[in-house]
Amino acid sequence: MLFNILSLVSNALIFVLTAYSVISFYIKGGDANMKVRNEKCFEYFTVDSNILCAIASAVMIVFNIMSFSKGGFMAPVWALVFKLVGATAVGLTFLVVVTMLAPFAEKGYFSLFEGTSFFMHFLTPVLAMLSFILFESGTKIGYINILFALIPTIIYAVVYFVMVMIVGEDKGGWNDFYGFNKGGKWYISAPVIVIMTALISFVLILLHNVAS
Repeated sequence: MLFNILSLVSNALIFVLTAYSVISFYIKGGDANMKVRNEKCFEYFTVDSNILCAIASAVMIVFNIMSFSKGGFMAPVWALVFKLVGATAVGLTFLVVVTMLAPFAEKGYFSLFEGTSFFMHFLTPVLAMLSFILFESGTKIGYINILFALIPTIIYAVVYFVMVMIVGEDKGGWNDFYGFNKGGKWYISAPVIVIMTALISFVLILLHNVAS
């Protein structure tokens, strides 16, 4: 019962903090490395991954509530896989920020954790991964589900490539705000990001299954 309560609290926080963060783009604009307003925020994988995770958490909340009458946490495999996909996406956001972006931030490492970026770059990813591993255990899932976890990253990578490399900022596309094509090395950064996603998903499944 305790784990179900902790899972419910985690999922509720993820949903509420993500909603607050997205709404903030429309009210006051973004923070840290995402100083944009309105729908332009959706160009960032950080925002997209947090929204995906918030939706997965909202689904999990339904099963959290249903589980109270069953004496412990219970959720179907598809819901757990959906949470895995969301947790992997924000886990990638967290890992990219702490290892690739924050170390080279002009205003210092912790400048990328200012304002709502603290939620999207740190708190939500940590809550999502910990809740999936510890609080939503009980049912083991197969490593084949890594393939599902790769989908958001691959879709975003394709969109990013088109908007940055093919369309270009001068023609209404995006600038290379993640620096993945720095020095023309997109062919290196792209597979690295996909591999990072797969490794995050693998570790999440491994630890979830151990806890189960």
